[in-house]
Amino acid sequence: PALPWTGEKGCELRILSGGRDRLADSMQVPEGDPLEPNSPAQKLRKWRERRWLLQVAGRHAAQKETAKRMRRALVIAPQPFFSPRGTPFSVYYRTRITAELDVQIDLLTYGQGQDVDIPGVKIIRIPNIPFLGPIKIGPSIPKLFLDIFVVIWTVCLLIRNRYTFVHAHEESVFFCRFLKPIFRFKLVYDMHSSLPQQLTNFNYTGSRFLIGLFEKLERSCLANADAVITICPDLANYARDHMPEQTPHFLIENSIFDAVKLKGTGANESVQQDGSDTAEKPSCPADRPIVAYAGTFESYQGLDILIPAFARVREKRPDAFLLLIGGMSNQVDHFRKLAKEFGLDGHCLFTGRVDQSSAKRYVESAAVVTSPR
Repeated sequence: PALPWTGEKGCELRILSGGRDRLADSMQVPEGDPLEPNSPAQKLRKWRERRWLLQVAGRHAAQKETAKRMRRALVIAPQPFFSPRGTPFSVYYRTRITAELDVQIDLLTYGQGQDVDIPGVKIIRIPNIPFLGPIKIGPSIPKLFLDIFVVIWTVCLLIRNRYTFVHAHEESVFFCRFLKPIFRFKLVYDMHSSLPQQLTNFNYTGSRFLIGLFEKLERSCLANADAVITICPDLANYARDHMPEQTPHFLIENSIFDAVKLKGTGANESVQQDGSDTAEKPSCPADRPIVAYAGTFESYQGLDILIPAFARVREKRPDAFLLLIGGMSNQVDHFRKLAKEFGLDGHCLFTGRVDQSSAKRYVESAAVVTSPR
Protein backbone atom coordinates (compact mmCIF):
# COMPACT_ATOMS: atom_id res chain seq x y z
CA PRO A 1 0.00 0.00 0.00
CA ALA A 2 1.07 3.55 -0.64
CA LEU A 3 1.36 5.69 2.45
CA PRO A 4 1.94 9.28 1.22
CA TRP A 5 2.25 12.08 3.70
CA THR A 6 0.97 15.53 2.95
CA GLY A 7 1.49 18.76 4.80
CA GLU A 8 4.14 19.72 7.27
CA LYS A 9 2.29 19.98 10.57
CA GLY A 10 -0.90 18.04 9.75
CA CYS A 11 -0.79 14.68 8.00
CA GLU A 12 -3.38 12.42 6.36
CA LEU A 13 -2.82 8.64 6.03
CA ARG A 14 -4.30 7.29 2.78
CA ILE A 15 -4.25 3.62 1.78
CA LEU A 16 -4.49 2.28 -1.74
CA SER A 17 -6.06 -1.21 -1.71
CA GLY A 18 -7.43 -3.17 -4.64
CA GLY A 19 -7.25 -0.19 -6.97
CA ARG A 20 -9.35 1.97 -4.66
CA ASP A 21 -8.03 4.96 -2.76
CA ARG A 22 -9.63 4.62 0.65
CA LEU A 23 -9.24 7.03 3.51
CA ALA A 24 -8.03 4.84 6.36
CA ASP A 25 -7.81 7.55 8.95
CA SER A 26 -7.28 11.23 9.45
CA MET A 27 -4.87 12.22 12.17
CA GLN A 28 -2.96 15.18 13.48
CA VAL A 29 0.69 14.47 14.19
CA PRO A 30 3.08 16.41 16.38
CA GLU A 31 5.20 19.15 14.89
CA GLY A 32 8.56 18.18 13.45
CA ASP A 33 10.01 16.49 10.40
CA PRO A 34 7.73 13.49 9.56
CA LEU A 35 10.61 11.79 7.73
CA GLU A 36 12.95 11.86 10.71
CA PRO A 37 13.44 8.17 11.75
CA ASN A 38 12.69 8.57 15.46
CA SER A 39 10.32 11.50 15.35
CA PRO A 40 6.90 11.15 17.02
CA ALA A 41 5.27 11.44 13.61
CA GLN A 42 7.29 8.52 12.22
CA LYS A 43 6.50 6.35 15.27
CA LEU A 44 2.81 7.12 14.97
CA ARG A 45 2.94 6.31 11.27
CA LYS A 46 4.49 2.89 11.92
CA TRP A 47 2.00 2.15 14.64
CA ARG A 48 -0.90 3.08 12.37
CA GLU A 49 0.53 0.99 9.54
CA ARG A 50 0.97 -2.04 11.82
CA ARG A 51 -2.58 -1.75 13.08
CA TRP A 52 -3.92 -1.54 9.54
CA LEU A 53 -1.97 -4.64 8.47
CA LEU A 54 -3.39 -6.57 11.42
CA GLN A 55 -6.91 -5.53 10.43
CA VAL A 56 -6.32 -6.62 6.84
CA ALA A 57 -4.92 -9.96 8.02
CA GLY A 58 -7.95 -10.47 10.26
CA ARG A 59 -10.36 -9.77 7.43
CA HIS A 60 -8.44 -12.13 5.14
CA ALA A 61 -8.61 -14.94 7.72
CA ALA A 62 -12.36 -14.38 8.14
CA GLN A 63 -12.86 -14.50 4.36
CA LYS A 64 -10.91 -17.77 4.15
CA GLU A 65 -13.04 -19.29 6.90
CA THR A 66 -16.22 -18.14 5.15
CA ALA A 67 -15.00 -19.61 1.86
CA LYS A 68 -14.21 -22.87 3.63
CA ARG A 69 -17.75 -23.02 5.00
CA MET A 70 -19.11 -22.24 1.56
CA ARG A 71 -17.49 -25.41 0.29
CA ARG A 72 -19.05 -27.83 2.79
CA ALA A 73 -22.15 -29.89 2.10
CA LEU A 74 -24.21 -32.64 3.67
CA VAL A 75 -25.52 -35.31 1.29
CA ILE A 76 -28.30 -37.54 2.65
CA ALA A 77 -28.92 -40.82 0.80
CA PRO A 78 -31.60 -42.95 2.54
CA GLN A 79 -30.74 -46.23 0.84
CA PRO A 80 -28.04 -48.91 0.98
CA PHE A 81 -25.10 -46.98 -0.49
CA PHE A 82 -23.37 -48.16 -2.45
CA SER A 83 -25.45 -50.90 -4.04
CA PRO A 84 -25.78 -51.38 -7.81
CA ARG A 85 -29.22 -49.97 -8.50
CA GLY A 86 -30.64 -46.73 -9.90
CA THR A 87 -30.62 -44.19 -7.06
CA PRO A 88 -27.23 -45.20 -5.55
CA PHE A 89 -25.65 -44.79 -8.99
CA SER A 90 -27.08 -41.26 -9.18
CA VAL A 91 -25.91 -40.49 -5.64
CA TYR A 92 -22.41 -41.69 -6.51
CA TYR A 93 -22.03 -39.64 -9.69
CA ARG A 94 -23.61 -36.45 -8.29
CA THR A 95 -21.46 -36.67 -5.14
CA ARG A 96 -18.27 -37.34 -7.08
CA ILE A 97 -18.79 -34.39 -9.40
CA THR A 98 -19.62 -32.10 -6.47
CA ALA A 99 -16.45 -33.21 -4.67
CA GLU A 100 -14.42 -32.47 -7.81
CA LEU A 101 -15.58 -28.85 -7.44
CA ASP A 102 -13.61 -28.67 -4.15
CA VAL A 103 -16.66 -29.15 -1.96
CA GLN A 104 -16.04 -30.98 1.30
CA ILE A 105 -18.84 -33.54 1.68
CA ASP A 106 -20.31 -35.59 4.51
CA LEU A 107 -22.47 -38.37 3.03
CA LEU A 108 -25.03 -39.81 5.43
CA THR A 109 -26.53 -43.16 4.45
CA TYR A 110 -27.74 -46.55 5.71
CA GLY A 111 -25.51 -49.07 7.47
CA GLN A 112 -25.86 -51.47 4.54
CA GLY A 113 -23.82 -50.93 1.39
CA GLN A 114 -20.26 -50.81 0.09
CA ASP A 115 -17.85 -47.94 0.75
CA VAL A 116 -16.82 -45.98 -2.32
CA ASP A 117 -13.56 -44.16 -2.85
CA ILE A 118 -14.22 -40.46 -3.60
CA PRO A 119 -11.58 -37.93 -2.49
CA GLY A 120 -13.06 -35.28 -0.22
CA VAL A 121 -16.11 -37.39 0.75
CA LYS A 122 -16.62 -38.80 4.25
CA ILE A 123 -19.22 -41.57 4.46
CA ILE A 124 -21.23 -41.57 7.69
CA ARG A 125 -23.48 -44.56 8.33
CA ILE A 126 -26.32 -45.15 10.72
CA PRO A 127 -26.13 -48.50 12.59
CA ASN A 128 -26.55 -51.63 10.49
CA ILE A 129 -29.44 -53.70 11.80
CA PRO A 130 -29.00 -57.24 10.41
CA PHE A 131 -32.41 -58.64 11.39
CA LEU A 132 -34.10 -56.22 8.96
CA GLY A 133 -32.48 -58.06 6.06
CA PRO A 134 -31.74 -56.49 2.67
CA ILE A 135 -33.58 -53.21 2.11
CA LYS A 136 -35.82 -53.55 -0.93
CA ILE A 137 -36.56 -50.83 -3.47
CA GLY A 138 -39.60 -48.70 -2.65
CA PRO A 139 -41.50 -47.83 0.55
CA SER A 140 -41.41 -50.37 3.35
CA ILE A 141 -41.64 -50.65 7.13
CA PRO A 142 -37.87 -51.44 7.49
CA LYS A 143 -37.03 -48.35 5.43
CA LEU A 144 -39.29 -46.19 7.57
CA PHE A 145 -37.62 -47.58 10.70
CA LEU A 146 -34.13 -46.79 9.35
CA ASP A 147 -35.18 -43.28 8.33
CA ILE A 148 -35.81 -42.50 12.01
CA PHE A 149 -32.08 -43.03 12.61
CA VAL A 150 -31.27 -40.91 9.55
CA VAL A 151 -33.27 -38.02 11.04
CA ILE A 152 -31.43 -38.27 14.37
CA TRP A 153 -28.01 -38.45 12.69
CA THR A 154 -28.92 -35.50 10.44
CA VAL A 155 -29.83 -33.28 13.38
CA CYS A 156 -26.61 -34.21 15.20
CA LEU A 157 -24.50 -33.40 12.12
CA LEU A 158 -26.27 -30.06 11.62
CA ILE A 159 -25.61 -29.14 15.27
CA ARG A 160 -21.92 -30.09 15.07
CA ASN A 161 -21.14 -28.67 11.62
CA ARG A 162 -22.09 -25.66 9.57
CA TYR A 163 -23.17 -26.70 6.07
CA THR A 164 -23.84 -24.27 3.28
CA PHE A 165 -26.23 -26.64 1.55
CA VAL A 166 -27.86 -30.01 2.11
CA HIS A 167 -28.35 -32.34 -0.86
CA ALA A 168 -31.41 -34.41 0.09
CA HIS A 169 -32.14 -37.52 -1.96
CA GLU A 170 -35.61 -39.04 -2.08
CA GLU A 171 -37.64 -38.95 1.16
CA SER A 172 -34.90 -37.26 3.22
CA VAL A 173 -36.18 -33.95 1.85
CA PHE A 174 -39.33 -34.34 3.97
CA PHE A 175 -37.54 -33.69 7.26
CA CYS A 176 -34.85 -31.44 5.75
CA ARG A 177 -37.60 -29.10 4.61
CA PHE A 178 -38.44 -28.42 8.30
CA LEU A 179 -34.80 -28.32 9.46
CA LYS A 180 -33.88 -25.73 6.80
CA PRO A 181 -35.24 -22.60 8.60
CA ILE A 182 -33.70 -23.75 11.89
CA PHE A 183 -30.15 -24.36 10.63
CA ARG A 184 -30.31 -21.90 7.69
CA PHE A 185 -28.84 -24.02 4.93
CA LYS A 186 -29.67 -24.11 1.22
CA LEU A 187 -31.73 -27.16 0.27
CA VAL A 188 -31.20 -29.18 -2.91
CA TYR A 189 -34.06 -31.64 -3.53
CA ASP A 190 -32.95 -34.62 -5.63
CA MET A 191 -36.31 -36.01 -6.75
CA HIS A 192 -35.78 -39.54 -8.03
CA SER A 193 -39.51 -40.29 -7.91
CA SER A 194 -42.79 -39.06 -6.50
CA LEU A 195 -43.45 -40.71 -3.15
CA PRO A 196 -47.27 -40.57 -3.47
CA GLN A 197 -46.90 -42.43 -6.78
CA GLN A 198 -44.58 -44.97 -5.15
CA LEU A 199 -47.16 -45.68 -2.45
CA THR A 200 -49.56 -46.87 -5.16
CA ASN A 201 -46.97 -48.38 -7.55
CA PHE A 202 -45.65 -50.68 -4.82
CA ASN A 203 -49.15 -51.38 -3.42
CA TYR A 204 -47.96 -50.00 -0.09
CA THR A 205 -51.27 -48.33 0.76
CA GLY A 206 -54.56 -47.36 -0.80
CA SER A 207 -55.42 -44.81 1.88
CA ARG A 208 -56.52 -41.57 0.25
CA PHE A 209 -55.72 -39.71 3.44
CA LEU A 210 -52.13 -40.98 3.57
CA ILE A 211 -51.52 -40.43 -0.15
CA GLY A 212 -53.04 -36.93 0.05
CA LEU A 213 -50.87 -36.11 3.07
CA PHE A 214 -47.69 -37.06 1.22
CA GLU A 215 -48.82 -35.12 -1.85
CA LYS A 216 -49.13 -31.95 0.25
CA LEU A 217 -45.78 -32.62 1.93
CA GLU A 218 -44.07 -33.24 -1.42
CA ARG A 219 -45.45 -30.04 -2.92
CA SER A 220 -44.34 -28.12 0.17
CA CYS A 221 -40.80 -29.44 -0.33
CA LEU A 222 -40.84 -28.40 -3.99
CA ALA A 223 -42.04 -24.93 -3.02
CA ASN A 224 -39.35 -24.46 -0.35
CA ALA A 225 -36.31 -26.07 -2.02
CA ASP A 226 -33.54 -23.78 -3.32
CA ALA A 227 -32.89 -26.11 -6.28
CA VAL A 228 -34.57 -29.24 -7.65
CA ILE A 229 -33.11 -32.14 -9.64
CA THR A 230 -35.37 -34.60 -11.48
CA ILE A 231 -34.48 -37.73 -13.46
CA CYS A 232 -37.08 -37.91 -16.24
CA PRO A 233 -39.27 -35.52 -18.30
CA ASP A 234 -42.54 -36.66 -16.69
CA LEU A 235 -41.18 -35.99 -13.20
CA ALA A 236 -39.71 -32.69 -14.39
CA ASN A 237 -43.11 -31.50 -15.65
CA TYR A 238 -44.72 -32.46 -12.35
CA ALA A 239 -42.04 -30.62 -10.33
CA ARG A 240 -42.24 -27.45 -12.43
CA ASP A 241 -45.99 -27.23 -11.81
CA HIS A 242 -45.43 -27.06 -8.04
CA MET A 243 -42.26 -25.00 -7.62
CA PRO A 244 -41.62 -21.25 -7.94
CA GLU A 245 -40.47 -20.10 -11.37
CA GLN A 246 -37.24 -18.63 -9.97
CA THR A 247 -36.14 -21.92 -8.37
CA PRO A 248 -33.38 -23.55 -10.43
CA HIS A 249 -34.37 -26.91 -11.89
CA PHE A 250 -32.11 -29.52 -13.52
CA LEU A 251 -33.19 -32.61 -15.44
CA ILE A 252 -30.41 -35.23 -15.12
CA GLU A 253 -31.42 -38.63 -16.45
CA ASN A 254 -29.86 -41.70 -14.85
CA SER A 255 -26.86 -43.04 -16.70
CA ILE A 256 -23.68 -45.03 -16.13
CA PHE A 257 -20.84 -42.98 -17.57
CA ASP A 258 -17.88 -44.25 -15.60
CA ALA A 259 -16.86 -47.18 -13.41
CA VAL A 260 -17.73 -46.92 -9.73
CA LYS A 261 -14.58 -47.11 -7.64
CA LEU A 262 -15.03 -49.01 -4.40
CA LYS A 263 -12.59 -48.80 -1.51
CA GLY A 264 -9.93 -51.45 -1.71
CA THR A 265 -10.42 -52.08 -5.43
CA GLY A 266 -8.53 -50.96 -8.49
CA ALA A 267 -9.66 -47.96 -10.50
CA ASN A 268 -10.74 -50.11 -13.43
CA GLU A 269 -12.62 -52.79 -11.50
CA SER A 270 -16.35 -52.71 -12.15
CA VAL A 271 -19.06 -53.01 -9.54
CA GLN A 272 -20.63 -56.44 -9.15
CA GLN A 273 -24.40 -56.63 -8.94
CA ASP A 274 -25.78 -58.13 -5.74
CA GLY A 275 -26.29 -61.80 -6.54
CA SER A 276 -24.87 -61.45 -10.04
CA ASP A 277 -23.47 -64.50 -11.74
CA THR A 278 -19.73 -64.36 -12.34
CA ALA A 279 -19.88 -67.17 -14.93
CA GLU A 280 -19.57 -66.55 -18.64
CA LYS A 281 -22.41 -64.34 -19.85
CA PRO A 282 -24.83 -65.52 -22.57
CA SER A 283 -24.35 -63.90 -25.95
CA CYS A 284 -26.87 -62.34 -28.29
CA PRO A 285 -27.27 -63.21 -31.98
CA ALA A 286 -24.96 -61.00 -34.00
CA ASP A 287 -27.12 -61.08 -37.14
CA ARG A 288 -30.35 -59.75 -35.56
CA PRO A 289 -31.30 -56.18 -34.52
CA ILE A 290 -31.42 -56.09 -30.73
CA VAL A 291 -33.96 -54.17 -28.65
CA ALA A 292 -32.49 -53.81 -25.15
CA TYR A 293 -33.68 -52.86 -21.69
CA ALA A 294 -31.29 -52.50 -18.74
CA GLY A 295 -32.40 -51.79 -15.20
CA THR A 296 -34.47 -53.13 -12.34
CA PHE A 297 -37.49 -55.35 -12.95
CA GLU A 298 -39.78 -53.54 -10.52
CA SER A 299 -43.45 -53.27 -11.49
CA TYR A 300 -43.29 -49.53 -12.21
CA GLN A 301 -40.57 -49.99 -14.86
CA GLY A 302 -43.15 -50.99 -17.47
CA LEU A 303 -41.80 -54.37 -18.60
CA ASP A 304 -45.37 -55.66 -18.71
CA ILE A 305 -45.85 -53.08 -21.49
CA LEU A 306 -42.53 -53.67 -23.24
CA ILE A 307 -42.90 -57.43 -23.74
CA PRO A 308 -46.32 -57.38 -25.48
CA ALA A 309 -45.22 -54.30 -27.46
CA PHE A 310 -42.17 -56.21 -28.73
CA ALA A 311 -44.43 -59.10 -29.76
CA ARG A 312 -46.28 -56.64 -32.02
CA VAL A 313 -42.95 -55.37 -33.41
CA ARG A 314 -42.06 -58.92 -34.48
CA GLU A 315 -45.16 -59.01 -36.70
CA LYS A 316 -43.36 -56.55 -39.00
CA ARG A 317 -39.75 -57.32 -38.04
CA PRO A 318 -39.55 -61.06 -37.30
CA ASP A 319 -35.75 -60.81 -37.09
CA ALA A 320 -35.90 -58.48 -34.05
CA PHE A 321 -34.47 -59.81 -30.76
CA LEU A 322 -35.36 -58.64 -27.23
CA LEU A 323 -32.61 -58.36 -24.60
CA LEU A 324 -33.60 -57.80 -20.96
CA ILE A 325 -30.72 -57.02 -18.57
CA GLY A 326 -31.16 -57.12 -14.79
CA GLY A 327 -33.78 -58.38 -12.39
CA MET A 328 -33.75 -60.73 -9.43
CA SER A 329 -34.34 -64.43 -10.09
CA ASN A 330 -38.02 -64.42 -9.07
CA GLN A 331 -38.66 -61.34 -11.21
CA VAL A 332 -36.87 -62.88 -14.20
CA ASP A 333 -39.01 -66.03 -13.86
CA HIS A 334 -42.19 -63.95 -13.82
CA PHE A 335 -41.36 -62.00 -16.98
CA ARG A 336 -39.95 -65.05 -18.75
CA LYS A 337 -43.38 -66.68 -18.36
CA LEU A 338 -44.98 -63.51 -19.74
CA ALA A 339 -42.65 -63.58 -22.76
CA LYS A 340 -43.57 -67.23 -23.36
CA GLU A 341 -47.26 -66.36 -23.33
CA PHE A 342 -46.61 -63.90 -26.19
CA GLY A 343 -44.67 -66.47 -28.21
CA LEU A 344 -41.22 -64.99 -27.69
CA ASP A 345 -39.35 -68.22 -26.95
CA GLY A 346 -36.10 -68.08 -28.88
CA HIS A 347 -36.57 -64.40 -29.59
CA CYS A 348 -35.58 -62.90 -26.22
CA LEU A 349 -32.81 -63.24 -23.66
CA PHE A 350 -32.95 -62.62 -19.90
CA THR A 351 -29.43 -62.10 -18.53
CA GLY A 352 -30.34 -61.63 -14.88
CA ARG A 353 -28.17 -59.34 -12.82
CA VAL A 354 -24.75 -58.68 -14.35
CA ASP A 355 -21.74 -56.53 -13.47
CA GLN A 356 -21.46 -52.96 -14.68
CA SER A 357 -19.01 -53.58 -17.52
CA SER A 358 -21.13 -56.45 -18.91
CA ALA A 359 -24.25 -54.29 -18.82
CA LYS A 360 -22.46 -51.61 -20.83
CA ARG A 361 -21.29 -54.14 -23.42
CA TYR A 362 -24.81 -55.50 -23.82
CA VAL A 363 -26.28 -52.01 -24.27
CA GLU A 364 -23.61 -51.05 -26.79
CA SER A 365 -24.56 -54.06 -28.94
CA ALA A 366 -28.21 -52.94 -29.18
CA ALA A 367 -29.84 -51.22 -32.15
CA VAL A 368 -32.55 -49.79 -29.88
CA VAL A 369 -32.41 -49.07 -26.13
CA THR A 370 -35.81 -48.78 -24.42
CA SER A 371 -37.07 -47.16 -21.23
CA PRO A 372 -40.75 -48.11 -20.91
CA ARG A 373 -41.17 -46.47 -17.48
